[in-house]
Amino acid sequence: MSNVEARTARSLPPPSGLPFGASSQARPGAAAGKRQQRLAASLLAGDIAAGIIAVVTAAMIVVIASPATSQIGLMGRMQTQMCVLLLLLLGIDGAIGLYRPNIKNPLERFRLRAMAMLLFVFAGTLMWIRQGPSIELAVVPMVGVIALVFGSWIEHVMSAQLRRSVVFCSPAAILGIGASSRSVARMLLSHPACGLRPIGFIDDGACSGDGVDDLLVQQSAAGCDPPLPVLGTLDGWRGGNDAEVLVVPGCEFLPGNPAALYRLGIRQALVVTPLGEFPTFGIHVRNADGFVALELSGRPHHSRPHLKRATDLVVGLLLLLLTAPIIGLLAFAIKLADPGPAFYSQWRVGLHGRPIRVLKLRTMYRDAEQRLEKLLASDPGSRDHWERYFKLATDPRILPRVGGLMRRTSLDELPQLWNVIRGDMSLVGPRPFPAYHMDAFDPEFRALRVTVPPGLTGLWQISSRSFGDLAVQRAEDSFYIKNRSLWLDLYILVATLPAVIGAKGAK
Repeated sequence: MSNVEARTARSLPPPSGLPFGASSQARPGAAAGKRQQRLAASLLAGDIAAGIIAVVTAAMIVVIASPATSQIGLMGRMQTQMCVLLLLLLGIDGAIGLYRPNIKNPLERFRLRAMAMLLFVFAGTLMWIRQGPSIELAVVPMVGVIALVFGSWIEHVMSAQLRRSVVFCSPAAILGIGASSRSVARMLLSHPACGLRPIGFIDDGACSGDGVDDLLVQQSAAGCDPPLPVLGTLDGWRGGNDAEVLVVPGCEFLPGNPAALYRLGIRQALVVTPLGEFPTFGIHVRNADGFVALELSGRPHHSRPHLKRATDLVVGLLLLLLTAPIIGLLAFAIKLADPGPAFYSQWRVGLHGRPIRVLKLRTMYRDAEQRLEKLLASDPGSRDHWERYFKLATDPRILPRVGGLMRRTSLDELPQLWNVIRGDMSLVGPRPFPAYHMDAFDPEFRALRVTVPPGLTGLWQISSRSFGDLAVQRAEDSFYIKNRSLWLDLYILVATLPAVIGAKGAK
């Protein structure tokens, strides 16, 4: 996810005001149209479900909070209002582009969804404010917030399912057959969340001396089977019915005559531009006379520390109160599984490298370290896996049943809400690692990682979790630190619950 978000793609300008690919030679195929309709219908169905949950929940809260003498009349009035609010919510989501096929990453889609929620609250409030102050006005912001959260959760789950089929990703042809084109193909294949599925390459003639066998993306390098083929040449291929998007791996690969691209009959072309160390979230495309410019921020998108701290205090206190009964039940279950303390603390590396004591519910036997040393000394395979991931697929240290449950769902980390309230940690940030884990990274990354406070949840936790090795951890933590903002923190907070429920990759 982070590598895709670390690049920006811009659409090529259409000739003579026509949409890209609009020519007499090719039109988008019926299969493409059907795929797009299925994707839009799936996303719309998810938002209908989220909208119904939102309006029903908000209406119930308002009715219950109203005096008993007015509840019957209030319920009658709100039935019509709830239908209107549901239609308004879906209409704004559709108008802002949430149901149109695009390659926006999940973070950009969350930002669009949040903007739609704000528009919905504004429009819905205007509809009923003429009637004067009323408790019913409280329904509108409640519906908006609940729909934002549940809509994001449902889309997260649906997208994970759709990515396994051909519905979610647009088939894409990649211009060129050289190293840059193959690198883009590997990137897209390893990041299906970007919404593009490479189906092959188009020979632009720049590498005519290379053998075709050397120009295929090999399974071991790109994870595709069979390797991606060369579909044809820039002058001879007409693949509008096969590929919906043409990916150009850099401005230098654009042909001198734009008509060569338009003749391909593809509805959209995207130029992929690596930006290196620049923060990439929130980049804007500016059109000027004769050129296109990418507007980059002059500084990283750092969150305001005082606002972030205030959010940590308010949300952390609320979450600690709500989860206190769960923490108590888990502590009791731990004592039944293995007598001894239910809580323990561990030294981790905090902000500016300062050591902090992180609280956790105990998920391991009290002699866990001795069990680990015995396993690593007797099993070379487990030792190699531990040195790469600092995790074990089958860990002899874990308490039966309750220990595995807490680690899969990250419930053992709930006591760290107290660390958030104390100021040792933040709600969102790179996870606090032990010193031995930090020492496995290069000095440059270690210096970067301690510039922000560690978090209760982070980008790694909602994506790869235990499936990500040190290289993945480095890439995703680097992306968060360089692009951190209020939008990114909100997205990670909302996406944490479905990631925890799914328990994907957790150990």
